[in-house]
Amino acid sequence: MARSTRTYGRLWSLFRAAPQMLTSRKVPFKLKLFFVGAVVLYWILPDFMPFIPIDDIAFTMIVIPWFTKKAQQYDDPKHLQ
Repeated sequence: MARSTRTYGRLWSLFRAAPQMLTSRKVPFKLKLFFVGAVVLYWILPDFMPFIPIDDIAFTMIVIPWFTKKAQQYDDPKHLQ
């Protein structure tokens, strides 16, 4: 039970850190552009369930932690040690 709580806590911290990573000058512009471009394109282009944004939200929730983990490597190199 305690392990699942830590997992949700870690996931929540990744979601909360995403806006800070997008505005950080230390994170490369290419990484920010890739993240924002992928999310925007996924929301705009035709998808599997038209007019039902559940898959769009799921995709965004999967990509946010990925982006945050990648961006933290540039923003806080001590985080990995």
